[in-house]
Order: sequence, then C-alpha cells, then structure tokens
Amino acid sequence: MSPGIGANEIHDPQAAVHFDTSSPWGAWKPRGAAAFCLELIDLLPANRITRKLAFLLRKLIKTGTQGIYDRRIWDLYLRLGARGNLTEQRWLTMTNFHDAPEREALASVLHPGAVFVDIGANAGFYTFWALAQKQPGLRVIAVEPSEVMLERMRHNLAVNGFTGSVTLFPCAVTAAPCEVIVERHEGNAGQTTVRQEGGGRRVPGRPLLDLLQEAAVVEVAAMKIDIEGLEVPVLEAFFNTAPRQLWPRLIIGEIVGPGGGPLENLLVAHGYQLGLRTKMNGILVLPDASP
Repeated sequence: MSPGIGANEIHDPQAAVHFDTSSPWGAWKPRGAAAFCLELIDLLPANRITRKLAFLLRKLIKTGTQGIYDRRIWDLYLRLGARGNLTEQRWLTMTNFHDAPEREALASVLHPGAVFVDIGANAGFYTFWALAQKQPGLRVIAVEPSEVMLERMRHNLAVNGFTGSVTLFPCAVTAAPCEVIVERHEGNAGQTTVRQEGGGRRVPGRPLLDLLQEAAVVEVAAMKIDIEGLEVPVLEAFFNTAPRQLWPRLIIGEIVGPGGGPLENLLVAHGYQLGLRTKMNGILVLPDASP
C-alpha cells in the first residue's frame, strides 16, 4: 500500500499531484497493472509502430489514482509525477522514446570534467541523463525558476547523491539583469513562462554569462535551452558578451514550429551547423569543436 501524505510533501493542485519528499525511495513503486504496463513499454524498441502501443499502455498510469511513482531509470533512483507535467509523464512512461536522438548526441560530447548547461531544466530530464553517463568530474549547471520543479529536482539529486555535481540556479535566464514574474501553465506545471509586468511570484532574471562566471565555468561541452520562446534574446546577449571559449560545443533547442526559425537562424549566423533536426528540436554544433 502506498504511503499517505507526509509532513514534507508539496501539494501542487495545478498539477494534481502530491509530491512526497519524506518517504524513502521505493515507497511509490509501480504495482499491479501499472507495473506490468511500464515493464512492457520498457521492452519495446523505439519506432513509430511501437510508439503507438506505448501511448495506449501508458494511459493506465496517467489516469490512475497513484500520482507519483518511484522508478529505476538509467540506473538512477527517480521519483516522478504521473500527470500534470508532460516532460515527467514521458520520462516516467516512455523513457526509451523521449528525445532519444538528442540524448544520444548529448552523451557523445560528454567527457570527464565536461560541463553541461541545462537552461529551463524542468524536472531535470536532461540533467539526470547527463549525470547518468557517470563521467568523472562531470558538472551540470541547471537553471529553473519554478519552485515546484526545483523541489522535485532537489529531491532526486539528493536520493542519487548528485547534489555536489549540480549547480542549481533558482532563477530565470534573461538578456539583461532584471526581475521577472513566474507564470505557471495550466495543466503542465513544467511549462513555466516569465513576464515582467503584473502580479505573481517574482524571481531574479540573470544573463547566461553571469551564471557561468559565478559557477567558474571556463568551457561548455553542451547546452540544452528551452525557455518558451525567449531563447533568441538570451543567446543574442550571450554571444555579444561571452568569449568564444565559453560558447557551447553543442546546443539542443526547439527549432521546429512557430518561433523556431529565428533560433536556428541565430545559431547558424554565429557559426553553428545543424547536425540533426528531430521532431521538435535541432542539434547544432560548432564545426571547429571536436567532442
């Protein structure tokens, strides 16, 4: 039987999930039909036909009464929400299918002592994938303004002993120093947007170069950026002020759909080449940088 609501749980009514940070890992393991469906999905090869089957099988987890699950994924001990955050749902139920080309490209450039920058980290999908590569001395700089996502990341980092490997900035990345208001998305808690006017929870907005300098980063192997349409002004400011040595060797960003073209154009104008275009993202590399 799953545990009740612990004293340190965070109730997130918008995501309709009680995220338990007090119970030990394993208290929320999948059971019964949910466990069977998840195990079956894990066995499916990632292709278009099996993806449809995986979507059908995961419905039981998305609509079930259990809101969070403890799963061993990438040899890590993770606690993930079953609904209310699209990234976590995909991570929990369709691990092998979600952003597989992007993850492969990221793993290929990580090496001992490498730095990975995760801007708009959400619950940490890319952060934990990078950490799962277990490269000695690997550092992750993760930036996320949502307090709900930050609490989930901190919990999973602590359970896996990764707290010392990650510099977690609880702020937004902006083109210039400022203060912004965090606006949560109805029904998708991880899709956080920021604005500068109106009421709501306020967090610092900090330029990317400032964050890297504070973290004493001298070279970036790879970066993932997903900040809901604000990528272009943030990266324009970064390229205009940062030494080329700090420019990431590989960048993963959303270049498909409305607003995607300007980001691709900006990166190409600064010497990046498109290595691969996926369903939503582009994987771009500097041609003079080798993994």
